[in-house]
Amino acid sequence: MKRSFCLVVIFLATQFLMAFLVTFVVNLPSLWRDGELNVSTLADNPSALGISMILTSIVVVAVMTALNWTERRGFQWRKVPLKAYWGAVILMIPAIYMVNVLTEKLSLEDVNQTLFAGLMSNFWGVLAIVLAGPFMEEIVFRMGIQRHLMRRHLFPWQAILMSAFIFGVIHGNPAQMPGAMLLGIVLGWLYWRSDCIWLSVTAHIFNNLIGVLTFWIPGLRDRQMSDLVYGGTWGLALSVVLAFLFFMIVYRWLNGMLRQDQSFMRRIRRRQ
Repeated sequence: MKRSFCLVVIFLATQFLMAFLVTFVVNLPSLWRDGELNVSTLADNPSALGISMILTSIVVVAVMTALNWTERRGFQWRKVPLKAYWGAVILMIPAIYMVNVLTEKLSLEDVNQTLFAGLMSNFWGVLAIVLAGPFMEEIVFRMGIQRHLMRRHLFPWQAILMSAFIFGVIHGNPAQMPGAMLLGIVLGWLYWRSDCIWLSVTAHIFNNLIGVLTFWIPGLRDRQMSDLVYGGTWGLALSVVLAFLFFMIVYRWLNGMLRQDQSFMRRIRRRQ
């Protein structure tokens, strides 16, 4: 638990430091001219916020690597069959749908709605949301926290749930927390079953990409899932049931494939 706590502190401290650094650099002209620092720079400037998020990702991963808190074996993407990556993407489709329905029904306050709207309309913001963020978060919460918890003799399901809970809470946005926790369970399972960080990174990137594309596509930005399904409440309930069944079918197929592949890799390591 000590390392998990340290990782959370490093994650939050780096966010603060990078936010301060970018704010300082952006305000250098006004500091030189008027001696004033605009503390709301990141909220008003999506480019500055996106660059701050990217720098945070780079620094956090660099610190974890320097502390030897990453695992070289977990970066070997070729040990996972290519079809497993497609399977992870397909698995995320019903998962994203069900999570979005739940989030809409909970009607929790979205305190970051304006910030995310600015980020998704900006090159640096999109780069941070779709690529830098997912990679760093999977390194921290799956390879860092979840793997460490499992090595501290927790059962895999316990480590997955705990890292998913921390992943949800760390978002700090009520509207995102339940969905982040549930998707964190899926991402945690993908990492555990494959022993490869790239599988969960791929799924995470796909999830965030769908969010950005939904924002970009005219007519979808302000619509809810219930608006896209015929039959009202019953139609929505049926769609969730079908999504769950589809999720379980893909899960069982992917689980069988990854379990078989994992057993094969263990046999190879024993021979070596």
